[in-house]
Amino acid sequence: MKSVPVACLAASLALGALLAGCATTEKAKESWVGASYDEVVRAWGPPVRGGKLSDGAEVHTWWSEGAPTYRGGASIGFGGFRGSGGGGGGVGVGIGVPIGSGSVEPPSRCERTLTFRDGRLVEQSWIGPDEICSAYTRAK
Repeated sequence: MKSVPVACLAASLALGALLAGCATTEKAKESWVGASYDEVVRAWGPPVRGGKLSDGAEVHTWWSEGAPTYRGGASIGFGGFRGSGGGGGGVGVGIGVPIGSGSVEPPSRCERTLTFRDGRLVEQSWIGPDEICSAYTRAK
């Protein structure tokens, strides 16, 4: 039996996780196929904008934002430990001291633009990160 290098296995797992992550927004989109405008409004509230096309189709957009992401800067940790002689017990204490400042990334947004004909969803475009957009799956 041939062994698989750890690096190849890790790369395969990372690729699988990436593809699984992409699929969740797609699943959320698929869950809304054929939904009525009223169902979408009941779930998401009124759209932030909308309009009517020349062919009579209605296009409406909803968007949602996640919280800003705070990323800490570098830090140095100090700690101490005092163990009991030969017994294997003890107490540890530590403190982290930041160096410089962290950063704040603006909130991520999930924008969903849906097209309705005769009150039913016929086309949709979702723009945004999976961790926000995938939360908008239609309830069963």
